[in-house]
Amino acid sequence: MINVELGHVKDVVEFYKDIREGQEGEHGDEYCQQHDAIKKFGAECESYRELGTHQGGTLANALLSGFTYVEGVDIDMSRYHRFLKPHAERYAKENGIQLKIVQTDSIGLGSIGKAVDMLLIDSLHKAFHMSQELQLHGPSTKKYIVAHDTWSCPELHKCLEDFCKQYPEWSVHERGTVNVGYTVLKKNA
Repeated sequence: MINVELGHVKDVVEFYKDIREGQEGEHGDEYCQQHDAIKKFGAECESYRELGTHQGGTLANALLSGFTYVEGVDIDMSRYHRFLKPHAERYAKENGIQLKIVQTDSIGLGSIGKAVDMLLIDSLHKAFHMSQELQLHGPSTKKYIVAHDTWSCPELHKCLEDFCKQYPEWSVHERGTVNVGYTVLKKNA
């Protein structure tokens, strides 16, 4: 993933527009399809946690998608702090969104938070790491788990399928197979 230069942005809307254009300009038009899945399935959700915030493109999307609680977790939040932080904090305050930023390893105990409706996984793209994230964060996720890069990293999709076999209340609900792809798991009622 590229780091988009965003020093000129004035708010979350402009940040999101410019970071998505930059990422899709570099990686292809379908690179950010997981954002669309978050928005679509987020209509049924109130709370959101993401593992792997980086610059904050997906976090900005979540802020704009109607969640009332948005949490970003990353081992290094320096890129988030550089451009998005002041805009995100202002937007959250103006729109009644509880925003929580946690700088820690996504498989460490410090990353455990309150239960959320939706979890995004876009951190270290290794199956052993994702498996640990699913074990740690899956039990506190109530509706959807979205994972990025599951077409370009098939071992990530297999990890998600294995999680569903181990926890049959979860199933693969949607899979994007264009560009780097994404997978959405849904918790069955």
